[in-house]
Amino acid sequence: MSATPPAAAGLPFDPIVARPSHRLSIVIATSAETADLLRADGQLPETYLRLGRLAGFYRDADNQLPRVLAVRDLDPATLAFRRGAGTAATIRAGRLWLFDVQAGPVVAVLSVDLDCDPLALIPFLEDLYYDDLTVDSNTLDVAAADLLDGANATVRQTGGGPLELTSQRHQMVFTSATLPEDTIQRLIYRADLDANPEYSSIQYPAELNRRPTSGAAVGAYVSVLAAQQDYIENCALLSAVQVVAASCKIRSVRFAAYETLLRVRELGTARTTMTTPTRRAELARLHEKLAEQELALTFGVEAACEIGILIPALRVENFHRQLVACTGLRDSIATVSTMLARATSVLAAEEASQTSLDAQRRDLRRLRYGVAIGLLSTIAVPIGIILGFFGGNYTQVDGDRSMFDWSHYHDMYLAVLGMILAAGAVFAVLLLAERYQIRRTTRSENRN
Repeated sequence: MSATPPAAAGLPFDPIVARPSHRLSIVIATSAETADLLRADGQLPETYLRLGRLAGFYRDADNQLPRVLAVRDLDPATLAFRRGAGTAATIRAGRLWLFDVQAGPVVAVLSVDLDCDPLALIPFLEDLYYDDLTVDSNTLDVAAADLLDGANATVRQTGGGPLELTSQRHQMVFTSATLPEDTIQRLIYRADLDANPEYSSIQYPAELNRRPTSGAAVGAYVSVLAAQQDYIENCALLSAVQVVAASCKIRSVRFAAYETLLRVRELGTARTTMTTPTRRAELARLHEKLAEQELALTFGVEAACEIGILIPALRVENFHRQLVACTGLRDSIATVSTMLARATSVLAAEEASQTSLDAQRRDLRRLRYGVAIGLLSTIAVPIGIILGFFGGNYTQVDGDRSMFDWSHYHDMYLAVLGMILAAGAVFAVLLLAERYQIRRTTRSENRN
């Protein structure tokens, strides 16, 4: 990983890397995300990584590809490995990187140069994968958090706590000489054991194995690049950063989709205890959350599956596709897309149910208001009849008697009172019927 081109005087192409040591790099997605999910923060990769003739392509697509947030060289003496300490390997160099990816998390990369036999790399691969190492007496997540704090980047923690290293990670082994196939399988499976080649998921990218002097193998969690040009190694590292970030993002989208579905079900059973405005607001919030997850799935995951449209290079595109295939990213996309679609359907059904319930309540409310107006009219009309009766010149009206004389006018008052009671009874019946209908509708929807 150098920004300085190798000595290639007179050659029409770059020679293979002449690094005397083996290089191990582990790519780990973290719990941190930059503030702008659709725009990667940091510097162009070519500032620190030599990308050769492909630098222009990475520069043109810089807003869609990983960028360097921070980098720090490590003192080899400060690196301590639990399993690796028992080998005869010598640590020559170490470097800690932080990359930012569009619509994805911040990705940490630890690279270590080792002088040892290739099989002696296996204990170091184990230590790197399970975080059984320290950097200056600190764990790797603490070292990454310190580097992120000094990067002056605006980030947010998805878990709300300090920076954490997630389970989404990929390791890369870079060697300057080709390796036997048996050694490759031992490195990729991180086990010094024999294996039956007929039952192996290791893929060998055709374009990176085109020349007899170089080779490459890709596994779900470890990849090996042997005797490649330095800029091809760097491009492969950037691809690993992008794929690991996409794997982390799709995992978070999956969890979010599941939590949304559970919340929708809770809303379905809380109709009787939650006010209508609160429930409508919660449904709108869940709808917005699902839309955000679909956006993250498209730009943070699906877009990471193809790089050929951005970097038209056979070896880079071939490695990227093989890595996507080995990690099962497309299958995960299909699964999570189905989950989002189902969650959206359930949410739409819940919104339709709420809309139907609101419409029913409005209809019943209009009917009740109409009856109430009729009730008021029923009360007002008898009063008008009474006043008109006593104000008129009728033979039934005795001027010597008070209008409140019940013994003389009780027939009229009973008739008027009967009209008022009848109207009140109709209003009460309609009010009770409305409440019963709403409760029955709510219970029926809860059972469904």
